[in-house]
Amino acid sequence: MNNSFDIHPDFQSIKARKLSLKRWALALMRNLLALVNALHRRKFRAIVSRQKIPGLDGHRVPVLFIEPENLAAPSPALIYFHGGAFVMKAAPRHLENAVRYAREANCRVIFVEYRLAPVNPFPAGFEDCHAALRWALANADTLGIDARRVAVGGDSAGGALAATVAQRARHEDGIELCGQMLIYPVADVACTRPSTSAFTDVPPFKAASLASLWDVYFKDPLAAGVPRYASPIHGELSGLAPAYVETAEFDMLHDQGHAYAEALIASGVEVAQNDIKGAVHGFDLLAADSEVSKAAMQSRIGFLRRIFGCAGTAPGTT
Repeated sequence: MNNSFDIHPDFQSIKARKLSLKRWALALMRNLLALVNALHRRKFRAIVSRQKIPGLDGHRVPVLFIEPENLAAPSPALIYFHGGAFVMKAAPRHLENAVRYAREANCRVIFVEYRLAPVNPFPAGFEDCHAALRWALANADTLGIDARRVAVGGDSAGGALAATVAQRARHEDGIELCGQMLIYPVADVACTRPSTSAFTDVPPFKAASLASLWDVYFKDPLAAGVPRYASPIHGELSGLAPAYVETAEFDMLHDQGHAYAEALIASGVEVAQNDIKGAVHGFDLLAADSEVSKAAMQSRIGFLRRIFGCAGTAPGTT
């Protein structure tokens, strides 16, 4: 790690690694995460169930339903898309965070296990996420969901999916979400902003991983242009729901996340920006017990509580 950066002590032991995008390595990692997640699921103090819902072209999308015990209906709902560079399954901490969102924001969480690249390149995962939102709203009464209080959220790659699902829902479906929670999101496929080159050896992944990611995420080269809904900052931003945009100070994605927040504001969207000082990408997943991570979680939960309370504006965050 480059020690010239003022990274918080809680994150200085995290190593920067190159993400292997070889299919055998990704398959091994996915199987391991699936096993670990199955074991962790038994420990949650919440009701967690799994089923498959209808997606595009007959595909069945696996989702986890997470709800606190004794939750009244109808309740708010968060449709959540996990991170993992569009190629990896959710980590155990993703599920633990989702349980916290459910319990502390007093909502149901629909945790979408969308299809992953390179086996299923864009737009497969995006279509799964969009289908999950539409399905949840279409079945709101049966699921005990208040359709007026539905938000999307995600971290990293999942943040990109949440942002673009929110765009499509608003401009194609006429769906008015109550909020969008974007945690250190992938916001621009161009990856040309200063933080990308400034933090090349800052954990957890090296810049080479980010650059090569697009080669496996997209079926066709980007020379012909960025596909619609592939890159949040290239989308139509007007009329979107209030947003919480969290960035980590020493994250390669920092500048694109900040730029997306500013673009939302310029389009008239209410935005709460939270720049986590001293943090690296995925800090809350890698050092959950850090006071920095705990404070970030409280900011996220505060945002969810506010939007689910039908407040007129998103909370201000510094």
